[in-house]
Amino acid sequence: MSSQQQFDVIVVGAGIFGISTALELARRGRKVAAIDRFGSGHPATSSTGASRSIRVAYAQPFYVALALEAIEAWRRLERATGRRILHLTGQVDLGPPAFLGELARSVRAAGVRIEELQASDARRRFPELTFGPGQAGLFHAEAGTVMAEEGMRGLNETALAAGVALFQPEPVLEIVPGPRVTIRTDRRSLQADHAVIAAGPWSGPLLADIGMAQPLAPAIAQVTFLDAPSLVDRPGIAEWQSVGDGGVYGHPVPGIGYKIAFDAGAPGWRPDIEEWMPDLDEERRILEWLAQRMPNAPRRVARTQRHPWTMTPDADFIVDRRESLTLACGCSGHAFKFGPALGRLVADIVEGGETPDLLRLDRPGLRQAASPTAPIVR
Repeated sequence: MSSQQQFDVIVVGAGIFGISTALELARRGRKVAAIDRFGSGHPATSSTGASRSIRVAYAQPFYVALALEAIEAWRRLERATGRRILHLTGQVDLGPPAFLGELARSVRAAGVRIEELQASDARRRFPELTFGPGQAGLFHAEAGTVMAEEGMRGLNETALAAGVALFQPEPVLEIVPGPRVTIRTDRRSLQADHAVIAAGPWSGPLLADIGMAQPLAPAIAQVTFLDAPSLVDRPGIAEWQSVGDGGVYGHPVPGIGYKIAFDAGAPGWRPDIEEWMPDLDEERRILEWLAQRMPNAPRRVARTQRHPWTMTPDADFIVDRRESLTLACGCSGHAFKFGPALGRLVADIVEGGETPDLLRLDRPGLRQAASPTAPIVR
């Protein structure tokens, strides 16, 4: 092992949480290292895959504001790198009228236009969609797709150019908290004034090892990409059920077609598995949903993939500081869209900024166990 390397901040994990944070801190003049077990885009990681949904329609004003910030930050990254990262075609939300009413009020309070859809109008504007019994509908334009692979490439390129030392693939073996934090891998020892733990599903074991166990439940999520060029410029969809039940989401993916998935994961994550085979029964069930809600959509499967995400009990992230450590974990299946905005938020907290109540370690929502099969419902 080489001699100890010194940094201002070490970020453990270089997925969407970690690389966005490392980049933001480097832009602020900090000497930053980021360490990742596998490396960006590896199928074992939560930030793998071609695309993610992005939307402003959240019932919580905090997420509405963060999504608006993220859209502008992704646009700046597009201009800086020349990469096409956003594909905004809007989103149709289907679900119980009361829940959609919460979404609409929250979005309008932020000054964003969101439309209530009547069934007859929806059939004319969105002929590919069919409402379920008793469902209401909404449409907002500030939504669609983040091209995740392009976004991660852009963030990695920009972080390296900003001076981030990126060590990958390189598993972290030990974290030693203290006035200066020591991080040991199988290749090196690093020390810094502060460390950010943003290791996705590996955050749980790493935090437990230093007496900071959190209610985190890694899960395996599955997504199905349809060979459907006719849907590439159509809006995304989210079918919300009553709170506590699952739903379905989908969005267009340029170069492929359309992506659809259930909004709840499955148990079975293990730290030693690097790739999961598709669950063909789940693929069958999502295609049955497609036949009901998008009956005219092509049902040719381009590919089905599985990857991990990490649930908290309340499906809100954990972003909070304890002395020389900041936790940035518990993506709960909906963090990627916020990418650069999360980097700004975590960097603020590293530098002593206030943690939003929704993300605090001492919030009531963390006083119960997390479930890997819980729906996102966010």
